[in-house]
Amino acid sequence: MTGPRFGQYQLPDVCRNCPDTPCVNACHLDGMKLHDGKTFVSEGCRGCNKCVHACPYGVVKLLPRAHHARRGFFETILGQARAQTPQNFHIATDATRCVQCGICGFNCPAGIPVRDCAREGKTVNDPRCVGCGLCIAKCPRGTLRFEIYPRVPVSQFRADKCDLCRGYGESACVKECPTGAMLRVPVTAGLARLNVTLYETVQKQIAQEHAPAMVQEPK
Repeated sequence: MTGPRFGQYQLPDVCRNCPDTPCVNACHLDGMKLHDGKTFVSEGCRGCNKCVHACPYGVVKLLPRAHHARRGFFETILGQARAQTPQNFHIATDATRCVQCGICGFNCPAGIPVRDCAREGKTVNDPRCVGCGLCIAKCPRGTLRFEIYPRVPVSQFRADKCDLCRGYGESACVKECPTGAMLRVPVTAGLARLNVTLYETVQKQIAQEHAPAMVQEPK
């Protein structure tokens, strides 16, 4: 495992339970939820990739739904590349309702120009579409819909993250570690402050990386 070190402790690359839950705030399809102070991925996840970009620690991953078998990292990547998943759904549009606001294309995680199809009432038949339905949920005019009824198609991907063994009395990784190197530390006031400090530090680094370069005018 990798992650920052603080004295004799190392924080692995798992969910930090950020105070303002950016992943939950970024999810618009009820796929990332907050319960008892912990975030977890629900069955409502449609693989729209919003939570992946929102996580400041990069611990949320997007995996194919058919990844039940335990495979290594490279096997998983190769499986995605070789998978020939037929697209059994399309997004239908209604040109009479579309006002060309562009909200659908702005929220599309794949960058598909949905508005161009809606302008002419054409079906969005793009191989990049993962079937997340975010364009349908965000359209203020009800212009878009899935062509398949009444069953909503299952998206190809799903967000995945450590939920700290939510609902169990102990962590599976801690229980199975043969050397006792991992332990579940109680959330004391010191650790809570450490989590907030670490989160604020990462946020400042992100803000500095995306800050526009200052151009000095010649005197």
